[in-house]
Amino acid sequence: MKQSNPVLDKTIVAALFVFVAFSMVSITIAQVACGIGAGLWILRTQLTGTWAEQRWPLGIPFLLFVVACLVAVANAYDPSYSYKPLKKSIEILIFFWVLNCIKENSLRESLSQTLILSATLAGLFGIYQAWSDGVHLGTRVEGTLSVYMTFAGLLMMVAILTLSQIMFRRPMQLWIWLSLGIIIICLIFTLSRQAWFGFMIGLVFLVFIWKKKILWLTPFLVLTIYFASPSPVQDRLKNMLNEKDQTFVMRMALWSGGLEIFKDNPLTGCGFRCVDLVHSKYPDPTGYIKKIRGMHNNFIQLAVDTGIFGLATWIWIWLCFYRLLYKRAKHPESNPRENWAVFGSSAAGLAFLAGGCFESNFYDSEVTMVLYFIIALPFAGSNDSFPFKSSSVKPI
Repeated sequence: MKQSNPVLDKTIVAALFVFVAFSMVSITIAQVACGIGAGLWILRTQLTGTWAEQRWPLGIPFLLFVVACLVAVANAYDPSYSYKPLKKSIEILIFFWVLNCIKENSLRESLSQTLILSATLAGLFGIYQAWSDGVHLGTRVEGTLSVYMTFAGLLMMVAILTLSQIMFRRPMQLWIWLSLGIIIICLIFTLSRQAWFGFMIGLVFLVFIWKKKILWLTPFLVLTIYFASPSPVQDRLKNMLNEKDQTFVMRMALWSGGLEIFKDNPLTGCGFRCVDLVHSKYPDPTGYIKKIRGMHNNFIQLAVDTGIFGLATWIWIWLCFYRLLYKRAKHPESNPRENWAVFGSSAAGLAFLAGGCFESNFYDSEVTMVLYFIIALPFAGSNDSFPFKSSSVKPI
């Protein structure tokens, strides 16, 4: 076996820092960093002959999902139109790149805090936008990105990761509290209710694990935020339960139309972006399907695009993920100092899934790239106790 190349090692670590630093700012720079870092990781592994030492948790579920996507495109309504989104499958490499290249817990913590700092700076810019343009639906805070929903989805997950550090990491730095406040305020100003919902689900999970006796404070927290918020935020919160709310009516129309398309293509779907081509064949009294052509729901969107095969394998990834983290948390040799990564990753995943019930955030590369980084954290680091090795941990 050849010795590791220090130049490659340092370049890979630099790529990791560039990736997390620019994930909240520029998808182009973040993707370039991923490409360089993942490519060098593969090169280093080949040069050092250490393929057997690489860890591949969730490897089988991820592989089956990629196969399901390939089958969906092969059987698509128009394969030549549906094949381009397959490039999103490459983003899965981020998960394995991160967990195999972060060898030390100190590096994992530094990268996580770099992501939090990046989100804090982006949040400050978003708050400046709210101060200069006002907070209302016409000028929703987009921060450092071009789409408010993408920005909100990123803030949601990083806020959950920040909370996990406050609750479970010791010693806890005081600046983390300031970052959390900035990120949450900016998240509120995006007026993105699906991100608010995802954040609340993640928050409830973390509090339940941390100190379940104070869960009863959650309604008071929501009420405090409600009364302290400007009127557009209050209106958005009130309309969450209003069945006549325009966005709710829109989503119901999209979900109903999506299920009709799924019924005609139940096994492998009609291919990515197929709604662009087939929507005219289905009733669309509201016109929303023709206008939006996305389902605003990860589960329905995947069912339409990849059928039962794709949806089942995607759900299986998450079942395996939470099974592994449950085993990690319950293992007698687990280190309590690892809890911030285990529970923070679990909560961020729940927030993503909850928000994805009202938005197709899985199709948003900026969001999924950061998601793969966060859910890789429990598998990364030294893992001295109960290591996640491919030989010792098997998927469901």
